[in-house]
Amino acid sequence: MRPSLQAVALWGKKAPPHSITAIMITDDQQMIVTGSQEGQLCLWNLSPELKISAKELLFGHSASVTCLARARDFSKQPYVVSAAENGEMCVWNVTNGQCVEKATLPYRFLVSMFNGHILE
Repeated sequence: MRPSLQAVALWGKKAPPHSITAIMITDDQQMIVTGSQEGQLCLWNLSPELKISAKELLFGHSASVTCLARARDFSKQPYVVSAAENGEMCVWNVTNGQCVEKATLPYRFLVSMFNGHILE
């Protein structure tokens, strides 16, 4: 069994600053997951009255989160996959906020110029 490290963030009535770069809503429409430029994920409760409240802030990426997707049948296994611009990928159990798997894949960074030329 691998050792696990979990960071906990506490806040008041308002969630901490979080520059959203990716967003998804669960199939049951009760939770929103956002990824941020700062590399965190935030879990948000969505009430039947469409009120949004921050539930948990998850730390696992060292670069901006670029995409989010559910990993399985969400009603049976509540897992979300996140990816970051530096090639990091995490699988999260959103019930307890733990990153259950992390991988870093090689990536190639491209910059596009206005004149259409690509620099590497």
